[in-house]
Amino acid sequence: MSWLNRPAAPPTIWRGAGGVRSGWRALLFGGALLAFLFGVALELARLAGPWLRASLAAGQVGPGFVVANELMLLVPVVGATLLMARLEGVSPLAFGLAGGRRARHLAWGGLSALVALGALLLGLVALGEGRFTYGGLAPPSALGYALMWGLACALTGLAEELCFRGYLLGVLGRGLGAWPAALITALLFALAHGLNRGESRIGFAMLLAAGLLLVVSRWRTGALWWAIGFHAAWDWGENFLFGTPDSGQLCAGALWHFSAFGPVWLTGGLTGPEGSVLALPVLGAAAAMVFWVCPAQGRRKPRVNQMIDLDQSP
Repeated sequence: MSWLNRPAAPPTIWRGAGGVRSGWRALLFGGALLAFLFGVALELARLAGPWLRASLAAGQVGPGFVVANELMLLVPVVGATLLMARLEGVSPLAFGLAGGRRARHLAWGGLSALVALGALLLGLVALGEGRFTYGGLAPPSALGYALMWGLACALTGLAEELCFRGYLLGVLGRGLGAWPAALITALLFALAHGLNRGESRIGFAMLLAAGLLLVVSRWRTGALWWAIGFHAAWDWGENFLFGTPDSGQLCAGALWHFSAFGPVWLTGGLTGPEGSVLALPVLGAAAAMVFWVCPAQGRRKPRVNQMIDLDQSP
């Protein structure tokens, strides 16, 4: 039995019948994450060279900068996850990366995001609240940017899903129940993005809704792959394919550029499409897509009113 799971008799504030209480485990994960993050940030600051500064072109964020930024999160998240897996005595894949149909769920998540984002933007165009213009990239440059932004957004999806809906969701779900864990992790997800300079109140509310959608996708599929695909493709659509603002930032190398004309509450303004009230029905449709294309994974699949096991997989 792992150190974390050794029971206490009689129970204490630190340990219960199941070992160290879930709240302390979550804090241990958070502390390890912050420690790794601090170390990686120091090392990146030492190694960062002109290539990183050059990725910020004319006030626009380039894919090189995003790759460096997301690695600064992904490496600590992986380190903290490996540490907790060792202390729990389970495989690191048990925290949302196990199970079958990984490629299928990843692909369906990505397709759902692009369809949802495209439908939102085309709806704004149909209402006369926006228009598309071509970014002017030559085919070789377009392909290069598509691949670079694909890598950057894949790192974003993997890092943030593993951070908010990996071990943390599992351990809170085991201690508090599924819905409290979903709400806490969705709130942390929204708060982390709410620090962006271009985030709005509507955008914050949509981030909460998106966080719950991504939790539901883990419940439905038993893993994080649909959520990773959706998260990565949504960012790729904003940053490269459709060229929309992303929480106040514009990205270099977009294939198309979307210009919004209408009120901010409808178009999202500088926040981007997730700052539009139309994002809510779009996210609802994406949730329906999860249930349509991802069948329940048998008797071990967690229900919304049950705790989430740490080693849950399809």
